[in-house]
Amino acid sequence: MCGLSSKRPVRRGGQRGFVQMFGALMLVFILVPAAGLAVDVGMMYLVQSLLSAASDGAALAGARALSRGSDDAAERANAEATANAYLRANFPSGYMWSTNFNPQSQAATDSDHVRSLTTTASVDLPLLFLRIFRTESTTISATSKATRRDANVMFVMDRSTSLQQSGSCTPLKNAAKNFIDRFAEGRDNVGLLTFGTSSLIDNALSTTFKTATTTTLNNVSCNGSTNTAQGLWQAYTALVNLNQAGALNAIVLFTDGLPTALTQTFSIKATSNCTDKTAKQGAAYAVSNGSNPSGLYPWVGTTQPMSSDLSVLTTATTNNCSFRSTQSNLYKDVVNAPVTDSSGNSLDATGYMSVGHTAGLINLTDFNHGATNAADHAALRIRRGDALTGGQSLANVVIYTIGYMDVDETLLKRMANDASLSPNPVAAGAHGKYRYAGDASQLNDAFLSIASEVLRLAQ
Repeated sequence: MCGLSSKRPVRRGGQRGFVQMFGALMLVFILVPAAGLAVDVGMMYLVQSLLSAASDGAALAGARALSRGSDDAAERANAEATANAYLRANFPSGYMWSTNFNPQSQAATDSDHVRSLTTTASVDLPLLFLRIFRTESTTISATSKATRRDANVMFVMDRSTSLQQSGSCTPLKNAAKNFIDRFAEGRDNVGLLTFGTSSLIDNALSTTFKTATTTTLNNVSCNGSTNTAQGLWQAYTALVNLNQAGALNAIVLFTDGLPTALTQTFSIKATSNCTDKTAKQGAAYAVSNGSNPSGLYPWVGTTQPMSSDLSVLTTATTNNCSFRSTQSNLYKDVVNAPVTDSSGNSLDATGYMSVGHTAGLINLTDFNHGATNAADHAALRIRRGDALTGGQSLANVVIYTIGYMDVDETLLKRMANDASLSPNPVAAGAHGKYRYAGDASQLNDAFLSIASEVLRLAQ
């Protein structure tokens, strides 16, 4: 009989010791450092993220502050102080046990009409687990840069009679002063143009504009009709002549109604009672659709306030003209309206509103529609950078529009090339913005919103 036997594996004490030692070594040199690295790297990531966000925001805030100050040195100082304050406010002291927080900001001129604000912030972050490798702490830093272009802004302000009638003339002037105050003297150029039946550049583009425009606005009289096309083209001409392509060039248009007036050269009818049959230039307006335009009004004012925006021509060349005694009799003296105004803006090119033609001219009964089309076309030509008569032009002009009370919002969105109007049949050039104010209490907010848009685009 054979016996059965079994053998069990022999466990040696040396093997058990080796496994324990190996495990201990892995724990000390691999697992603990790995866990420590994960914790420390996570802390570094959190600190870096918050520091970068604070730095980015500080650079933008500082660049915006480049518009505050009486001169370039004051503006730079304000920008640097604003950026440093923003950094301190948005990176909590001692975050993740960090120490030695060091915010620094530097304003500089990068090129013609372009300034920048650079922020650099650093902190020392203590390490928790990696100290076993004699690394007590690490320095984390973030750098951000924001630029600001100088802004050239022509403010084109409707001052028609309807503003006086609605009691909005004074609130409008106050909102306009707040708007202009947002820009930086010594760097930005701001000009003021007001328009009624005709338009006037009250204050030319200048880097010392605040006192002058405030004085003018205080004296503005709200009267007359709404010659939007002439005002826009005169504003564009001023920007072209300034000739600063490297800056942000913008037109800000405020209006409370539809365009109703145009400046044109009218031919005199052969059957007219006018003694002098030579063509006559002036501003005409129609009070409603379907009515003939009234009067020919020369520009008799050169400064605000103007006693009247509706001074009928009384020179010898108008002797015996019917419109000399009665404004509404203009149709008895002049042929239908030319297809373009005196600035070259077309009364029918965009086709926004329908107009009738007779012998290649616009029927006087469609004069209001023609005035609306002329304003629409003026804005299109500006955004395209069309040339002036002398050949000069300026690309990338941005148009912003502010509508008040009874306006055609679609027209103002077309003129600004506002992205919310899609598709825009006359889209061209840069996108601007349209804002609406329903009553006097909303005027200031609308103006400040557009000011923020202009300054944001300047970043």
